[in-house]
Amino acid sequence: MKPEEALLYLEDKAFLDSLFGYAYKRCSSAYEAEDLCSEILVQLLKSLRRQEDIHHFYAYAWTIAQRVYADFCEKRKRLSGEATLTTSATAPLHAVIHPIDAFINQESNADALRRIQREIAFLSKMYRDVMIMYYLDGMKTAAIAHKLGILETTVKQRLFSARNTIRKEVTNKNMDNSNLTLKPVKLLLIGTGAPSGHDPRVKAERLFSQNLIYLCKNTARTPKELSALLHVPMPFVEEELEIQCRGENGHYGLLKRLDSGKYISNLVLIDAQDLARIQEAYRPHTQEIVDKAVHYLRTHEQRILRFPFLSQPPEASQIAWSLISRMIWAFEDRVKQRLTEKYYAAMELHEKEFHTFGFAVKETEEIELNVYGCDGIQALNLCGYRKVYAANIYGPRLQKHFNCGHQMSLDPVMMLTLLAIKGLKADSLTEDEKEVAAKAIEAGCLRKENDALYPNILVIDAKDEDAFYALSTDFTDSIDDLVEPFADAIHAMIKTYVPRHLIHDYPLFVLQTTCGLINDVIESCLEKGVLSTPASSYGSEGTWMIVEQ
Repeated sequence: MKPEEALLYLEDKAFLDSLFGYAYKRCSSAYEAEDLCSEILVQLLKSLRRQEDIHHFYAYAWTIAQRVYADFCEKRKRLSGEATLTTSATAPLHAVIHPIDAFINQESNADALRRIQREIAFLSKMYRDVMIMYYLDGMKTAAIAHKLGILETTVKQRLFSARNTIRKEVTNKNMDNSNLTLKPVKLLLIGTGAPSGHDPRVKAERLFSQNLIYLCKNTARTPKELSALLHVPMPFVEEELEIQCRGENGHYGLLKRLDSGKYISNLVLIDAQDLARIQEAYRPHTQEIVDKAVHYLRTHEQRILRFPFLSQPPEASQIAWSLISRMIWAFEDRVKQRLTEKYYAAMELHEKEFHTFGFAVKETEEIELNVYGCDGIQALNLCGYRKVYAANIYGPRLQKHFNCGHQMSLDPVMMLTLLAIKGLKADSLTEDEKEVAAKAIEAGCLRKENDALYPNILVIDAKDEDAFYALSTDFTDSIDDLVEPFADAIHAMIKTYVPRHLIHDYPLFVLQTTCGLINDVIESCLEKGVLSTPASSYGSEGTWMIVEQ
């Protein structure tokens, strides 16, 4: 008898029933009998492929069955120690329960059940279907075979193979505790530029999105690799990858697809622990910058007070709030210019409407960025002015009055502030306008003097704009000696922490890793009385308007 002919016996229901009966008599449960039966069939198939001729099929088959059962007994004996841990104290010591069935039958073992269900999702379709039908839908093997149009033996074989695959995963004692599925990272994403319609961060607010991006931080990965690393089925990973590549505007996302079909990050991400190391490398220069900033503001106090503001000149310590950030940004611009000249002169920068960078924080880590930002808005032909520009600084000490993209014409507080530049009689206001005025005073935008309202924020005539900005940019003349050493320190960090494919984003690296510098200067200036301490975080400090008549 040729092996091909012998294979026909495996379709004989009487033979399969007798084989299952053989297994059932020697096992403690139907599930265990199915495992033994499946293993006998697998070994029989393997053996038949190696034979050229079979004289007596049944004798041959039962010989294989006895050998498999002997091995099965040895394996059961080794597992019996573990089995007793999942059975009751009165159960026989030899009663081995299949690990998967034990997990599923114990309602209290919800975590294990979730792991099993997760592993089922990663089986190939032919194994996944039988597992779902058998365990989740509660179908018998005969019904599964009928529905799928295959032999019941095939169903049992697939169940056997799938169980073994899952058992290896759910009983793996050497799981990587750093796996992102157990300890996901959180991304703190910061941007600069014109966010309206161009901000890819709006597509990456979910933890799944952020960890997918993080896995591509330094290494290009295929969807299959990402699926395995995150334990998320491929269809979901593939869809999310496309979302992250398109971003908000359809062409700038936080990931990009390479010609190889792999995906890699499209922004510089710094781990929290790395940021601490980077800032420590800057520390020798930071205190010098802080000291020079304090000295500059004290030295130029009278020059600052003489500036021709359209609003009533406040004290120098309040005006300084609108200068501090620009002073440090002017210094950073000089550092970036020196980096370009010395190290990256031949590099082409990528111009985009909006640029994003971020920090990765793990579950057990903490990060204090203490970032100060500045949002600016503008409008044309408003309240008798040809052009109006407004800006506000915000951070740990100050809250935002408005974001980029804010419509000035739809903001009654800002409109009333503009109308009050030349003084606005309080008794000329309607009841609704008086309510708005009260809110504006509370927000620090207006002040009341006698029976008139005036801006409480800085207001500058457009013809004096350059002179106003010079109050802060001239700071770099006094700190020019620190530009070179600071640029060298940053270059060393860029080589260490910026992936090669993102090296053109070195200006963003400067911006994000020096983010705490403004806060250091502010806190030192507050301590020395160079800056006024805000009475409220939602006050007038750090807000100004430039108007063109």
